[in-house]
Amino acid sequence: MEKFFDCPDGCKLFYRIDDFTDPWKAAPTVLFVHGFAESGVAWRAWVPYFARHFRVIRVDLRGYGRSTPMPIDFNWTLNFPVDDLVALIRHLNCGAVHLVGAKSGGAMVFKLAADHPELVQTLTGVTPAVRSAAQSAPAWAAQISEQGMHAWARDTMQGRLGSTVTQAEFDWWVNNVQGKTPVSTVLGYLRMVPVMDVRGELEKIVCPTLVVMTAGAGRRSVASYKKWQTRIKNSELHVVEGDAWHAAGAYPDSCAQATAAFIKRHSPTVYISV
Repeated sequence: MEKFFDCPDGCKLFYRIDDFTDPWKAAPTVLFVHGFAESGVAWRAWVPYFARHFRVIRVDLRGYGRSTPMPIDFNWTLNFPVDDLVALIRHLNCGAVHLVGAKSGGAMVFKLAADHPELVQTLTGVTPAVRSAAQSAPAWAAQISEQGMHAWARDTMQGRLGSTVTQAEFDWWVNNVQGKTPVSTVLGYLRMVPVMDVRGELEKIVCPTLVVMTAGAGRRSVASYKKWQTRIKNSELHVVEGDAWHAAGAYPDSCAQATAAFIKRHSPTVYISV
């Protein structure tokens, strides 16, 4: 099912509902939040692991996918996507959700859980950018301005999806995910990247939290993750083998299974086959 939600400022958020739960039962909701230059399509491979026992919501953040593009001069802060997600959860009238975010979407879900604990049952961040890689932003913006999204996506895809990515997978992500992102959205968003930092929010997170990372990506070490992950009271770290820094996209099966098992442990009434 495909729907649009009208934000208070007039922005339209597109979201998909995948729900194969028993219609006579009240199903819990899991909300997936994508990262930079993506859309809800990025979570496609995760859906089979959840849709039988959850109402799965895959949202396109403002500016991305089929949601309203943002102008280049839009004054991005994390408050905008977080407020949009809060409004969407309340619109869905589903109570507290199981929240899953990847990369910069991980920063968003961490801030949402810190600011609105009543709306989150469990929290999962997959290679979350609690502090962004600010040094990449100027070069990325310059290339995108000059060459467009497809060129940038091709040049950065190998690190994103790792050394074992096939050419078909590589091309699919370039042509169907990153390459479709409006340039105006990305250039405005990249101005926010150097100041994006949610480390000060971590102690406020009270729900069970799973942090997923890859061991061989080279961007951040296990020790660097543990420095901030252990500040979240009820949290655990799960390490996935591989060298991609976008674990949710490169290793969807192992990441989805780990997430589903984590939710099951903290939601004993939910049956999930993993």
